[in-house]
Amino acid sequence: MFDNPPPRMGVPENKSIPRIPSRRIPCTPREMKTHLKKYVDLIKARGADDARIVRARSIPQDPRVFLKCSSPKCPGYGLSGSCPAHCSGDFQKAKEFLRAYTWALVYRVDIPHEGRKYISGPDSLDNYRTKEGRHRLGSFQRYCFGMGDAVEGAAFYDGHYYAINCHFGPCLMTLWEKFDHCMEIKAGACRFPTIAKPSVEQTFCVDFIKLATSLGWNHYMQGYCAYPQDFPKGYTSFAVGLIVID
Repeated sequence: MFDNPPPRMGVPENKSIPRIPSRRIPCTPREMKTHLKKYVDLIKARGADDARIVRARSIPQDPRVFLKCSSPKCPGYGLSGSCPAHCSGDFQKAKEFLRAYTWALVYRVDIPHEGRKYISGPDSLDNYRTKEGRHRLGSFQRYCFGMGDAVEGAAFYDGHYYAINCHFGPCLMTLWEKFDHCMEIKAGACRFPTIAKPSVEQTFCVDFIKLATSLGWNHYMQGYCAYPQDFPKGYTSFAVGLIVID
């Protein structure tokens, strides 16, 4: 979870591309029900600790999500082509994008107790100021995104060609931890054109905390001042992922 190698640059080699059978478009309502169950089973098999199918229009959105990227500024602000200020969202468009989808798969990834210090408390600042910390954060994001990307691929070849696995946070940490700058910002060409995505914060403006609590996943705020030892005994920290499906 916290020690995964970063991806290779460029377009992937043929031998690394999985084989996924293509299916007829459009699917019937009965087939859609089967597809959604398959995606839940797939993401759990990939490592998710829980997964739910919800109506896309029930997902909470809030324009203040944009504000929190810059006030106070995220440590990754301005460093990635997928995040502000280079990729700025519009709340009206975010609402229109989400309304265009029918279904969403919300998945939860539990964080081991010993890993809590990497996401909360003063030690979590090492994720941005040290090489080892950036690797841990990037590894965790790759772990989460990898399982969601597998579902997105399955949904695409099932005929749901607008399916998107939403990536959160700066792709600076996820994809190019060994580089000191974003090539898209510098030269207009991404090093990882087949896997880099705009942040879900800017694209869909999702209130993930409200979404998690609406599903019964008890949440405590995490941050630099929230020391790992101060969380309630028995509480498990977690990350939330989102895949939207037409």
